[in-house]
Amino acid sequence: MRKPDPNVRIAVTGAGIICAIGRNKEEVWRSIVESRDGIGKLTRFPGETFPTDLAAEVDRDLAPMLPISKRETKRLSRTDLLAVIAAREALEQSGAPRERAIVATGTSTGGLLEGEDYYFTRLVRGRRRAPASRVLQQPTSGPSDAVARVFNLGGGVVSNATACASAGAAIGMATDYLRSHHADVALAGGSDALCRLTYSGFNVLQAVDPAPCSPFAADRKGITLGEGAAYLVLERFEDAVARGANILAELRSYGASCDAHHPTAPAEDGSGAEAAMKMALGAETVDYVNAHGTGTLLNDSAETKAILSAVGPKIPVSSTKSYFGHTLGASGGVEAVITVLALREQLAPPTLRLHVAANDCTLDYIPHTPRPMEMRSALSNTFGFGGSNVSLLFSLPE
Repeated sequence: MRKPDPNVRIAVTGAGIICAIGRNKEEVWRSIVESRDGIGKLTRFPGETFPTDLAAEVDRDLAPMLPISKRETKRLSRTDLLAVIAAREALEQSGAPRERAIVATGTSTGGLLEGEDYYFTRLVRGRRRAPASRVLQQPTSGPSDAVARVFNLGGGVVSNATACASAGAAIGMATDYLRSHHADVALAGGSDALCRLTYSGFNVLQAVDPAPCSPFAADRKGITLGEGAAYLVLERFEDAVARGANILAELRSYGASCDAHHPTAPAEDGSGAEAAMKMALGAETVDYVNAHGTGTLLNDSAETKAILSAVGPKIPVSSTKSYFGHTLGASGGVEAVITVLALREQLAPPTLRLHVAANDCTLDYIPHTPRPMEMRSALSNTFGFGGSNVSLLFSLPE
């Protein structure tokens, strides 16, 4: 592959999203404006034995939103299905040509929920009553493959699994494919469904808040787990202009780094996150930061330090995870779409349930209600276990 040319501008011409606060962009943005979260009692599987039984779930019945047959639906994992729904909205809005369109998807769990279902069915009812097709739905390559197949996207597929930074990294990788002319269009984002292993794992790590998460707050105790999917359609700016596309935003640049510090905890000084942010910004300025903002003690403190160092103390910051929970491998895609919508609407989403900020969280976190503000550019942060850090810089098109 040719070396990516950083001077090639990247346009965002489509966006699609599904999460706990809405099944499309319109519903999601209405929830943002109304400061209405999607966190409630976990229903996907029993959670009463854990410190929390809360989650940010998508409506159970996905079938009415799917452009595929019932038979095909049964072949796909829930993570695949969420990806197909979000991809459809993004592609329909964009109208971009699909012959040389790549799919780049970040996911953390893939079809692990279906793998669990197979295991428990076999354990309880025996091997003959456990359909082996459920195991075939487990690979993390599933969402990209499903989206490419359903929408006939022939440019190739990329599947990225770098924990909670997966979708952000997938969007960055797609940018490089476009800048090197390896593809003409990229559908990039992420998808993840809730599963037992992830839910129990975060509880065992004592990283889950028994109440709805409250990022950056003095009484924060951890994350709320969620699920969802989101994609952006990316094109070279000149190509989008030539075909008369409606350009939603420009993806100016991205930064990626690794703390190389600890399997689960971020570097306490925020140095890894700071490096990713500075790489994304270069000499650019920014008006708003959509923070990773998980609600854990270590992340919020480290990210605050990183933001202070990278952009200073005066830039407004918020955590949209307070609406739809931590969507794990999908979070970079979900929050990138929210960031683009915020730029379009000139309205910064708030951080819900932030009554008193923690002593180590000293920024302007836009508590409770959305804030109208002039924004030319916005940064979307997404960080993951292992110290993976990705920052995406978006701006309004010029």
